[in-house]
Formats: sequence, structure tokens, C-alpha cells
Amino acid sequence: MNKVSELSDDLEAVSVVLGELKRELRTHRRFISTLLHIFHGITDFRESYKVKYNLENIICMCLLIAMRGKFTSFYNAALFIKIRADYFRKFNLIKDNEIPSHDTLRRIFMNIDANELRDVIIKRIQEFLKKIVSAKNENDENSDKKTVRLLSGDGKNVRGSGRKSGKNSTEGKRNVNVFNFYDASSGCCLTSIPLEDKDSEIPAFQQVLNTFKLNGAMITADALHCQRKTFEIITAKKGEYTVKVKDNQPSLKQHIIDVLEQKKDKCVKESFNNCDYEIFLIDYKITEEDFPGAKAFICMHSHKRKSQANYNPEAQYFISSADNIQLIMEAIDNRWSIESGLHWWKDDFSKEDECTFTDQNAIKVMTTLNNISYALYRIASAIFDDSCMAETRIRFEECPEEMLAKLVPLLVGRNLSNLLKENMKGRKKAE
Repeated sequence: MNKVSELSDDLEAVSVVLGELKRELRTHRRFISTLLHIFHGITDFRESYKVKYNLENIICMCLLIAMRGKFTSFYNAALFIKIRADYFRKFNLIKDNEIPSHDTLRRIFMNIDANELRDVIIKRIQEFLKKIVSAKNENDENSDKKTVRLLSGDGKNVRGSGRKSGKNSTEGKRNVNVFNFYDASSGCCLTSIPLEDKDSEIPAFQQVLNTFKLNGAMITADALHCQRKTFEIITAKKGEYTVKVKDNQPSLKQHIIDVLEQKKDKCVKESFNNCDYEIFLIDYKITEEDFPGAKAFICMHSHKRKSQANYNPEAQYFISSADNIQLIMEAIDNRWSIESGLHWWKDDFSKEDECTFTDQNAIKVMTTLNNISYALYRIASAIFDDSCMAETRIRFEECPEEMLAKLVPLLVGRNLSNLLKENMKGRKKAE
């Protein structure tokens, strides 16, 4: 069996291609004007004769605050701008004593299009990563090997977004649940959708799957999304899925247990990253009663917590539409990268649980800024070859402008193309 990784890793390509060029990534003093040009593509909802602060300036300041992990309320953001006014004046983001109030920030966050904000940056980051991967493949002997993108969907509760109607009351506005669709291969959160409750995740996930290209992608999610309609969408769009099966699908779970027992002589047994797998590749024609596209039933025992006192490796069951055993194991092993990566960052650094926003659009804008911040930190972590993002955080959280000054010019395209051209030319001469 081929032990080479089946999942694509854009950040590894960044580390390989740009890691050796990090000394050449000079600080670009005009990065703010580049950012403002990018943010200018966001529609301004305000009437022109009433505009006091440029929309792109406000968004740029909010991004700088978010990249410090300090955007938890409009009041705190406005206070930060006021106290650090000289910092923002240095970049010509504010003039004289014209400091935007928390009401101004709130009104903007409640009305701008979060999807436009997402697209103007995240799409540029994705194009940047494509160029890096392409440059790496030009000099990679294994570039012909097709890899699969890992996409994960999961909800995250914003604990500070709810409100009680009175003292000791259980009534009122519940916390907003934000569903995130994450490309683990690139470290980019593709979209964040605020929802009223956990159950709303199922139709939201199905809507998201219908929106994005899934060809060449492996989709993972928690057991809540082990739904027939969800699998129909994925297979119809030529994607693959590997999803955990729990008691929300009791018949399917029992069926998997029974088949694994009946077909145990045909099961493939493998160990991967401290987990033991028993995988049965379905050798019979599935019926309309079976889940769409199913090709494998999996039982997994994890030994990753063997050193802990409460270690008890219970059997976990999965269903997959893939028939590549290595890919199945990697998908299961990496299915929680959204939790250990994106959601950890949002909790620990961005402090989203301390967010006091209640308006759903404002929450979506806030989470989008945090998604952008996370993607930029991930890229910087790969370039500077940090062992973990915590190191990158220490490197830049007090001076995010230094990171932006190195990365933003690369998102424009021309600067990156010239840098890669010179680097590839140097490599070919060396060869």
C-alpha cells in the first residue's frame, strides 16, 4: 500500500518554496495602501454625503486589532483606537483627533457584506497558495501524484453572544452558533455562518456543500452530519466523505458492526498514528436503503491517550465513500484539524467566546476578520518554519504590521511571481 500522504498540504509547499526565501521577504512600507486598495472592493452601504470615515480605513484598523487578539467588543476596539491613535496615524488610517466611536464600528459591522470581506482577502490567499503549490510541483519529482483536499465542517458556539431576559432567568436570547467550513489543506476558513441553534447546522452544511466545488475533496464532519441528503450532495458533486457514525444513526451503526463481524476475514487491519483500524471495502452492490456512495465501513481504536489515567479506547465507527485505505485513515486522523487548529485559535487567541456582539451580521464580520487573521498567521508560520502557531503568535501579536508588511505584497501577484521566477531560475542553475 502506498504510504505517501494522500492529502494535499499547501502550507508544506509554502514552507518549502518560501522558507528559503524568507530573508528576501523584505518589509514593504506601502502594505497599508495595498490593503486599503483590496478593501476598497467592499460595497459601502452608507450615503456618500454622510461618510466621515473611509470604510476601508475602518476595516484595516479592525483587522490590525483582530490580529492582536483584542477585538472582543466595539467598545474595546474603539478604546484601542483612541489610546493607540498615534499608531494608526502613522499609517494614515485616522487624521487628527477624528476617532471613530463604538457606535460607528457597530453600525458598520451590522451592515457591511461579510461575504465580500471574506472574498477580497481569502480568494487572494487561495490564489497565492495555488501559485506556491504550482512552483513547488515544477521542481518536484512526485508532482504527478494527485492529492486530495481535506474540507471540514463544524459549529462553534459564541458564548458571549446570548442574553438573559432578567436576573436568574433561563429565558432570553441564546448564544449564536457559528458554522465554519474549513479547508485544512490550505489553513483557510472558507465561510462562517451564524445560526440560531445546533440543529440548524445540518441544512447550513448542505447549503455550503452546494456552494463550493467538491471535486477532488474529502469531506469530514461530526456524527451530526451523517445524513443521507448530505452524502447525496457530496457524491453528486464528485467529492468524497468520511464521517463518524454514532447513535443518531442507530440502524446504520448496528449495520456497520454486523458487517464488520460477518466480513472480518475480508477486513484490512492497519495501524496509523497511534490508532488501529479495521476497514472493510464494500464488495457488494449497495441498495437504495444504503447511504449514497458508501464504499467502506471502518472501526477505529485510538491509543493517543494511552498515557492518561482514564484511557479507555472504545470502538469508533465511520462510513466512507473512498476505497483508498491510506486516504481513509488520514481523513479520520485529521478530521478534527478544524477543532485543534481553527477553533483552538478562535478560542485561545481571538477570544471569540468573550465577544459581546449580538447581531448576527456583526458576528459574521467579526469571525471573518478572525478567519483572515488565522490564515495569515498560518502562512507566516510556514514561511518562518515555526514548530507551532504559538511561536508565530509570540513573533507577531504585538506587531502584526510587520507580518502584513511581508505578506500583503505577495497577495498582489506581481511581487510573488517575480520572486518565484528568480528562485526557480536559481534552482535550475544549481541543478
